[in-house]
Amino acid sequence: MLLGRLVRQGASVASRSSSLCSPAVPSLRRGFAAQVTSPRPLSMRGDGLMAQCIVAALVYFVPQDVVFLGGLFYLWHSTAVSAAPKVKQADAESAVEEWKTKKGLEMVKVVKGRSTWYVTS
Repeated sequence: MLLGRLVRQGASVASRSSSLCSPAVPSLRRGFAAQVTSPRPLSMRGDGLMAQCIVAALVYFVPQDVVFLGGLFYLWHSTAVSAAPKVKQADAESAVEEWKTKKGLEMVKVVKGRSTWYVTS
C-alpha cells in the first residue's frame, strides 16, 4: 500500500514538471482505450441487442403508424375536397366571367396554370 502511494506521488510530480525532460515514472493512464465523450456505443453490431430492438420496434410500430396516418390524410383530403370542390369546365374563360357576375366582382386576378386556373380577388 505504501509503495502504491509513492508511485502515485511520483507520477503526479512528474506530470507537473516541465515537458522538456521525460518523467521519471511513466504515466499511470491507460492509453489503449478510446475516450468516450457521451454514453453512446462505439460500434454497432448487426446481431447485437440494440439492433434487434430497433428492428422489432420498426416491425411493431410502422404498420400502426401507416394505418393511422393514411386515415388522417384521407380525412384531410375529403375535408378539403368538400370545402372547395374542383369542377372541370369546358370553357374556362366563360366560367370565370360567370363566377365574377355571380359574386359581384369586377377586378380579379386570374393565374392560368397548365390544367388549373386560380382566381383571387
